[in-house]
Amino acid sequence: MAKEEKEKIFMHMPLGYAYYEIIFGSTKHTREYVLSEANDAFFDLWGLDKEKALHKNVSLLLKDKAEAPAWRTFHERLGNAEKDKHFIVIIGERSFKVTVYNPTSDGLTAIFDDITEINGELESQREKNERLNRDIDVCFNSTQDGLFFLEYKNGEFRYIRNNMVHQRLTGLTIPLMEGKTPIEAMGDDVGSILQEGYKKCIASGETIMYEETVEFKGTPRNWLVRLTPVKENKKVSYIIGSRIDVTELKKLQEDKEQLLENLNSMFTEHSAVMLIIDMNTGKILNANPSARSFYGYTREEILTMHIQDISQTPNDAIKLMRVQALNNERPYSQFSHRLKDGTVKMVDVYSSQITYEGKSQLFSIIFDVSDREKFRYDLYWDKELLSVTLNSIGDGVVTTDNEGKITYLNQAAQEITSWNNETAIGRPFEEIFDLRNETSGEAISNPIRDVLKTGKIVEIANHTVLLNRQGDFIPITDSAAPIKDQTGHMYGVVMVFHDVSHEKKQQRRIMYLSYHDSLTEIFNRRYVEEEMIRIDRASMLPITVIMGDVNGLKVTNDVFGHKTGDLLLKEVAKIFKHALPKNGIAGRWGGDEFLILLPKTDTASAQDLIQKLKEEFKQNDRLPLQISVSLGFDVKYSVYENLHQVLQKAEEQMYHKKLLEGKSYRNRIINTLLATLHEKSMETEEHTLRIETYCIAMAQKLDLAPEEKNDLSLLSMLHDIGKVGISMEILKKPGPLSDEEWKEMKRHPEIGYRIAQNTPELSTVSDYILSHHERWDGTGYPRGLKETEIPLLCRILAVADAFDAMTSNLAYRKAMDSLDAMEEIRRCSGTQFDPEIAKLFLDLNKIY
Repeated sequence: MAKEEKEKIFMHMPLGYAYYEIIFGSTKHTREYVLSEANDAFFDLWGLDKEKALHKNVSLLLKDKAEAPAWRTFHERLGNAEKDKHFIVIIGERSFKVTVYNPTSDGLTAIFDDITEINGELESQREKNERLNRDIDVCFNSTQDGLFFLEYKNGEFRYIRNNMVHQRLTGLTIPLMEGKTPIEAMGDDVGSILQEGYKKCIASGETIMYEETVEFKGTPRNWLVRLTPVKENKKVSYIIGSRIDVTELKKLQEDKEQLLENLNSMFTEHSAVMLIIDMNTGKILNANPSARSFYGYTREEILTMHIQDISQTPNDAIKLMRVQALNNERPYSQFSHRLKDGTVKMVDVYSSQITYEGKSQLFSIIFDVSDREKFRYDLYWDKELLSVTLNSIGDGVVTTDNEGKITYLNQAAQEITSWNNETAIGRPFEEIFDLRNETSGEAISNPIRDVLKTGKIVEIANHTVLLNRQGDFIPITDSAAPIKDQTGHMYGVVMVFHDVSHEKKQQRRIMYLSYHDSLTEIFNRRYVEEEMIRIDRASMLPITVIMGDVNGLKVTNDVFGHKTGDLLLKEVAKIFKHALPKNGIAGRWGGDEFLILLPKTDTASAQDLIQKLKEEFKQNDRLPLQISVSLGFDVKYSVYENLHQVLQKAEEQMYHKKLLEGKSYRNRIINTLLATLHEKSMETEEHTLRIETYCIAMAQKLDLAPEEKNDLSLLSMLHDIGKVGISMEILKKPGPLSDEEWKEMKRHPEIGYRIAQNTPELSTVSDYILSHHERWDGTGYPRGLKETEIPLLCRILAVADAFDAMTSNLAYRKAMDSLDAMEEIRRCSGTQFDPEIAKLFLDLNKIY
């Protein structure tokens, strides 16, 4: 084709066409380009005015254009058109494919094809591909498995790539592996092993998994390998592989298997009793040989049993134990288990949850602690016995450690010190035990410290007192001893102490009683005799001795009882003590005798004291009888006189006074008793006179002797004298007496008898007084005499007394008519009364 036709074609193409004339400079490499020819499409692409642009230097033509730098770069590449005839140029946002050729040596043709849209599509696809590659790389490198790709071609395996994990595990990076066969990448030994696995994958045509041991990075490791073939046109072209390092896992598995073997060996061979128990039901799932031997069951037997069949503990408690073991709240419990032969053993059970045959079960280790529990039981009771013993004894017991600090106080020690164990234990001994001298009040040496220093037994001094927590001084005796074992090692000190307050009080009491009369509490005869020796010297002269004898003591005892008699002696003693001068000594010399010693006292002073005593005896009104004491005295003026002879003279004078005063005092006693009788009972003086009248009238008819008449008169007055010893409530009771009250009332004849016996003037009627309530038929009292066994005077008195009683008004009944009273006597004749005496009395009254 002619040049003109070619140019015509280029001029009408939609592609940009330009022909540049090359103008060379001073050197071959210096050149400019002048636009000689271009089609319309070229001018449109670059926005140039055709008229202004033709035949212009391009560098000048475009210097004001924004795209000028890009055009300059383009023109620089035109210089290499001989080597690079096709290239892409980007000007602004547009992309052009430029084709350059040199028709002549001084000219250059350029064809511009706008590929902006095509290039945009290509760029978008490229970005998508890059994003996809990145995503694949993220997934490829994010897995924990070591991944690798192989290409299989012409019977060879060549690595394409591997992920970061595989690189780390094997030490083989992409530059070391890419495009290489296994042998090339890892050598003959390792490569051959790997290649064998790849061949198996190709041969199977399916995914395979196997373990292999391969040395990477100089260390043999165990690998779990998974290979997946990738096919193209039904032929395997690639292999995707994964490799996991299972060295540690395999080691753990081996360790686990070894552990299981060891545990099984422990379970079957250990001497401890072991059971595996169902957590929910308590069924025994397994029992080691020791358990079967301990319980006495065969394996077959024990595996059919539940733990409830063995344990003596209630089922609810066993179930609770299993729950607590499951929650790790109580891994240890104690039970009593019954063996096959019936023996019951105490066992400690240690339980924990384990996985057995895929389920959570209870594993229990059981120890026979029967001997330990028996020892503990024995030890407990020994301790209890020791505690009870220590707390039962009356002595206080305190123990300390080697620093002198309290470790124990028994009950007695707590009571004496007023400290308890809670507050005392751990405190220094001297803080609890403030020991002092009883006399001086000074602190004494700490016995605990003394024992700790010497290691020997120490006893505290006499007259030691303990100042307790309440501030009381407690006299004690004690001893402290070291606490040592068989080797002589000392663990502390034990002190045993005793509160001797009672003993000291008893000693004082004994001392007091040894010199004092227990009833009157004045000095006794022993003390007075010692005082006689002490004061019998010249400096004490003159010495007066007064002897006193209490009158009527026996009568008082018989009539009013021994309590009143004791009160009589006490009142006499009080009067002696009250009237006695400071230098005087009064004591009870015998039963009813008292002695007074008066040093430096003459006859006049002695007489004054005796007169004072008599006045106080008269003024005393605390007794039913007036106090009467016969007093005699004598005075020692010379050292040559014998004090005992002085005492004897005082005693003789006292007896003389007693004889002189006796009759009048007895009369006073009789008068007093009669007054008391009239006051306490319903019997009046008029009643006594009437009875006497009746009795004397019958005595005259019987022609009794004068002496008998006198006794009958006396009996009429005194027959009921014994009633002074009966309580007023009984004597004046308005209604019938109870059995007990009647029993008391029937005592009055005996009381009257004793009164009369102790009074010489009355002794002749004492027997009559005793028998005045006897009955003719023997049913009377107190002796049950009958008929003529009863004294005649008593039989006479009985009729007279009964008649007057029936015809007199009493508190509980009105008086009877005399005719009725005599009829009653007649009726009781031969039972209560002597028939002859009854008839005599009735005749006297001229009834029949």
